[in-house]
Amino acid sequence: MGNVWTPGRDAEGLVNAASWELVPKGRWIEVAGTPLTSLDAAVKAALPGFRDLGSGGIAAVINAYSGVAVDAPRARWWAFGGGHADSSNNGLYRFDMAKMRWSIEQLPDNSANWTGVTYGITYSFYPPADAYAKAHPDSDVFNDEFFDPDRPAASTGNPVARHTYNGLVYNPDLQEVAFGVRRMWRYSLTTRTWKRHNPFNTPGASYNGATGYGGSQGWTFWDEVKHRYLFGPTENYNYSRWWSFDTDDQSWNWETITPPAWHFAQMVRVGRTLVSFPYPEAEHGSFPTFPPRLITYDMDTAKWGDLKLKHDLEVSRIYTDYFEGMIFTYVPPLNRYIAAFPYDRDGDGRREYRTFEVDPVKLELREAPQWEAGAFGGWHELVKNRFFYLATHDALVYVRKGEENLRVFRLP
Repeated sequence: MGNVWTPGRDAEGLVNAASWELVPKGRWIEVAGTPLTSLDAAVKAALPGFRDLGSGGIAAVINAYSGVAVDAPRARWWAFGGGHADSSNNGLYRFDMAKMRWSIEQLPDNSANWTGVTYGITYSFYPPADAYAKAHPDSDVFNDEFFDPDRPAASTGNPVARHTYNGLVYNPDLQEVAFGVRRMWRYSLTTRTWKRHNPFNTPGASYNGATGYGGSQGWTFWDEVKHRYLFGPTENYNYSRWWSFDTDDQSWNWETITPPAWHFAQMVRVGRTLVSFPYPEAEHGSFPTFPPRLITYDMDTAKWGDLKLKHDLEVSRIYTDYFEGMIFTYVPPLNRYIAAFPYDRDGDGRREYRTFEVDPVKLELREAPQWEAGAFGGWHELVKNRFFYLATHDALVYVRKGEENLRVFRLP
């Protein structure tokens, strides 16, 4: 087997327990036949004339600054992304651990229907929709949808491709996948349709940072107690303000102003607490993130916490350029966070990714190279939230790149 495992499946295509038990523990293992690119032929077969206009093809659906929406109890997740010059593919794709395979949740819009549209450089907005929004400033049309009065076949109302960052989330209560990047979009897994919402009911042509434009560097969380989506931060020029949407009364609300370091952080949810690990640099604006710390947000009280960590880092050895590639996840059975970021441990000027553990009880950060064993492949700086723990398999999962196999790490 080495570091590559080929799953054994039963007559229904499900991975059998005996085969999973063959997967070694304590190191990363590649799962054969699991790249997202394995769906490329199926997409093209289903859509005659389809062509991804981007430079990265279907792999860029997740490679291009995008995360996934995880349904941990059912061990599955969805990917939606692309955007900019990377990919025009706006399909929704699902991976099921039960089958160890990707499948098509919803096909992308067919580029064959965009004949005559000047479409290039970025596929994060559709030019005819953009032109309509500008010509009709009071309409609810925005450039992030396929709205096209001149091409009915192209006017599907689906969201265009875009970098989703950490903004994709699964909602088990409403059986939908949602994100708040640019506008709020919700995909019903029962009706298999998209629905859009203009933040604060603002006409699309009027969006800016003060009116609810859900910009790029964002997260989305579902609050099952208050029945609301939390989005943030929006691109309101300080990267720090959050907004929410209440699904009961359809109301919009501005939420707590967060520390500006949030823009340079990665974040996970632990119970009713959002836990963030900002990139530990000397200073970001007026909010220093060195020494390293955890920043917490209580979803019930809206209160923030700032927990400084014991460490042995030297601030001069930390990467100082613009960086948004923090790695961070929580492993419940260990009560540890795993984090990674560039650090010049050897003092040779090379700031390479280093892997750490964070002990939330001792409030201690220490290096942990044991999480790099086996078919690891190194940290990808755009992994976003594609690194997570699944209790169903007692394993860490790492969706490294769209053209690569899935990686799993069974806990010892």
